[in-house]
Order: sequence, then structure tokens, then C-alpha cells
Amino acid sequence: MRRIQTLEFKLSVLILIIISFIAPANIIQNGILIEYKFGFPCEYLSIYQENKRSCQLFSNLFDGNKGIHIDILGFFANVFIIYALLVLIKKIYMKVSKSCITW
Repeated sequence: MRRIQTLEFKLSVLILIIISFIAPANIIQNGILIEYKFGFPCEYLSIYQENKRSCQLFSNLFDGNKGIHIDILGFFANVFIIYALLVLIKKIYMKVSKSCITW
């Protein structure tokens, strides 16, 4: 058995990127700058802007931001959580499908 199941790992990274584009940001205004935080369940990407814009990732990336902060630890925490959920779902599915075949 492989240590890291590559299909599940790649799928978890893809799901994380898709969630970042679909889920709206948490908006925090501290002083002059507005901070948009992306990522679920752990926030891993912060985008700083002066003017309030859309809370979606795509428009904030390409619409004149003042800075971007990427939290690598939060990114890998999200990947690990999604990976663990995918492996758990796969094990449950294999167990259920195996028990259905024996009936």
C-alpha cells in the first residue's frame, strides 16, 4: 500500500482550490485596508485592498489589490483535513460495497 494515496491527495488539493474560488471571503476592515481571507476550514490566503470589492477570489486577485499573504501552514492543514475525509469516505464506501456484494 502506498503511504500517501496520490489520487486522494491530488483530489484534495483540487477541491481546496475550487472551494477557494466558490466560497466567499471573510471580510475584515482594520484601518485603511480591507482584508479578504479565503480558505475553508482554515484560512490560508489573505488579500489586502483599499476599496471594498467583491468577496469572490477571482475578482480580488485581478482587480488592483495592495498585497497578498499566503499562509502555507493553513494551506497544508486544509489539504490534510480534506485528504483525511476523502480517505475515510473511501474506506466506508469500500466496506459498504463489499458487504452488499456478499448478500
